[in-house]
Amino acid sequence: MGTETDIVARFDIHLDAGEEPVFKGGELITGKLLIELRKPIIINAVKLQMKGRAAWLNDPLKKDDIEKVYFDQDFTLLERPPGKPEPGHFKWIGDFTYSLPFECPLPKGCPSTYEGPHAFIRYFIRASLVQEDEFEKIHEYYVKKAFTLVSPSEGHIITGESAQTEDSAILGKCCCKSKLSAELALPKTGYLPGESIYGNLKIGSKHPKDILNHMEARLVDRVRRIGAPEISAASPWRTLYVRKLESNHESPNKAKGAFEQNGIFLLTVPPVCPSTKGDYEDPSKIEHILSPYGKLLESPSTATLRFRKIPFVKIEYGIQVTLGTDILLEIPIEIGELSTRDKNNTLESFVTGPQPVEEADEKGKIAVNGPFVYTPVYPYPQNAGTNGKAAGVTVISTEPSIQHSHQDPEKTIVTTTRTIVTHSDGHESKTMEETVVETEGEVVRTVLESTVDDDGIKSERKETTTIDASGDEKTQVETSKTRVAESSEVPEIIKEARERIEELVEHQLYKRRRCHLRNYQLLQMNFSIFILLIAIVFLTGQAAIFSSYPAYQNSNWHYDNYGNLMIGNRDNGFYMGPCFGPECPWGK
Repeated sequence: MGTETDIVARFDIHLDAGEEPVFKGGELITGKLLIELRKPIIINAVKLQMKGRAAWLNDPLKKDDIEKVYFDQDFTLLERPPGKPEPGHFKWIGDFTYSLPFECPLPKGCPSTYEGPHAFIRYFIRASLVQEDEFEKIHEYYVKKAFTLVSPSEGHIITGESAQTEDSAILGKCCCKSKLSAELALPKTGYLPGESIYGNLKIGSKHPKDILNHMEARLVDRVRRIGAPEISAASPWRTLYVRKLESNHESPNKAKGAFEQNGIFLLTVPPVCPSTKGDYEDPSKIEHILSPYGKLLESPSTATLRFRKIPFVKIEYGIQVTLGTDILLEIPIEIGELSTRDKNNTLESFVTGPQPVEEADEKGKIAVNGPFVYTPVYPYPQNAGTNGKAAGVTVISTEPSIQHSHQDPEKTIVTTTRTIVTHSDGHESKTMEETVVETEGEVVRTVLESTVDDDGIKSERKETTTIDASGDEKTQVETSKTRVAESSEVPEIIKEARERIEELVEHQLYKRRRCHLRNYQLLQMNFSIFILLIAIVFLTGQAAIFSSYPAYQNSNWHYDNYGNLMIGNRDNGFYMGPCFGPECPWGK
């Protein structure tokens, strides 16, 4: 069959957003497939898949990958030629560029992109070209484009408490042994991308002369699978950035005695995915009870959005300082979020560079221009200090800066459900209304319950639940009681509800009466038909009896003075018909 270059000259996914696109939840992805073949062949199908998922790779207990799918949409752009009922048998010409457009919306509530060797949160588009050769063997060529998804955020500032750690090691052998000890302290453990990290470093007096020339600071990360057993919950630390520390100690090669340096510059936080917010160690125990009607009113859109916002993996960071190969000082830190609305922030490439995006289900398929890689991007301040040189100002603490906008974001109502319940006795009326407003940065769900009794007292309970872009949920409940009117007048909406219910009841009664009347008429008609049939059978039997007697066939038929049908003469006539008067044979 040959390689993909023997068949496919060009197979590209072109997105209208650019070569390195960045999307947010709720946006529409548009683009086109560009296909050019080197020679005419028959194409069976052209398929497109857009998928977003989080995966925990090579779980030690299950011996397999574990994933959480945020969305998975498949499209068949071309499967049969025009006018053909069966797929396939579509011959494509060579040296011609085919363009197949597509579009697909991104759901809201998905977490930001993260790539790592042990877990990832990945979003990609994959196109496949299915072809059957002359030996009826199926070949599938594919091309792939991963893209960055940044979860909208208003900014999440983490200060954190101060922390310190220490470590020691035994150097030398026998009588030349010495104990090397060191201590590292950080003024806080919460930082933002672009923020410089300073610390206090202490080294004991018994240290090698050249130890100050072998000091390094590292930013490391790891992931935990939320809800997993402890044995398989955490991955090893991965080094994201390494920086050699510079000491201001004079003549480090000849240094003797204890070494202490306060405010030593360690590194500047590079562009990385923010730390996972909140405590989600056991998501199965999370129960959201919004109102007595919460389970009834939970719409599919909010339930799916809530599912996407529950983290699958927890991203953690740490600062490590090493002294040669013997001392390791490690302090966990948290990295907050920069606002995606702040114009002073830009998007910068992930500190480790391009990331591979192979998938397990791509084995056996032919990659066109593979292997495929992409570089995630994350919000980063434009005026951040650079690593290797300390910023001019030491950041000790930060305060959130809130920009007030005169224009509210455009709100789109996802779903509105109104349920009105009226008691059968009519003494109490209840109304309940749920409204879900989903914007770019948050989802607000409002449940309003109101009750009006016969005394004209209106009780209201308003429950507002706000879910921001990072998944944090806040619930606020407000209750109030007011008198509607002294005459026990109820609100107009309750009146309309009662009138509507009365109309429905009257309509049902009218339909029931009509149904009863129709059934009675049918019964009468059936009874009349039954009587008529009996009469016909009786008369037919009597006629048969008369015809069986010849004497009767030649007899005189006449009616007497009272309407009786007589056969024969008046003395020995055979009576037939109504029996009235003295001439009736039954009267004799």
